[in-house]
Amino acid sequence: MSSLHILIGDDHRIVREGLKQVLADAPDITVIAEAETGPDILAQVEALGGHAGLAAVLLDIALPGRDGMDVLQALKKAWPQLPVLMLSTYPEKQYAVRCIKLGAAGYLNKSAHPDDMIAAVRKVASGGLYVSAVTAEALASAVGGSGGRSGAEALSHREHQV
Repeated sequence: MSSLHILIGDDHRIVREGLKQVLADAPDITVIAEAETGPDILAQVEALGGHAGLAAVLLDIALPGRDGMDVLQALKKAWPQLPVLMLSTYPEKQYAVRCIKLGAAGYLNKSAHPDDMIAAVRKVASGGLYVSAVTAEALASAVGGSGGRSGAEALSHREHQV
């Protein structure tokens, strides 16, 4: 079985170390790179050959300088086939749908169980979409129109930035 090569993009070293520890329990997953800023993430992905060198990118939403959603858009523009799993402490109902609309292959809250992290990485690396039950509910509401969404959920990415 070949190893799934992963890049972790998060500005907190303790989070990156924790993610590496969790993923080390999966013999088929190898963290081959990590970065703490948006520009560093983009440079690392380019140096690794994009989708040719990586099975997936784990990307934090809250990054210094250039937020994770901007980095997600840049990654998807340059490497549309590269799966990106968004990680955050932010509420799923507010951010997951926006991330998936921007091209993320999944959204996982950092409070998720370690087994969920491993399952999510495997799912997105195999070309699937990983969503929790909460995210699936939010996606179903979004498909039905913004009638069921709160004001914050109905805002575009740019409106949230402003």
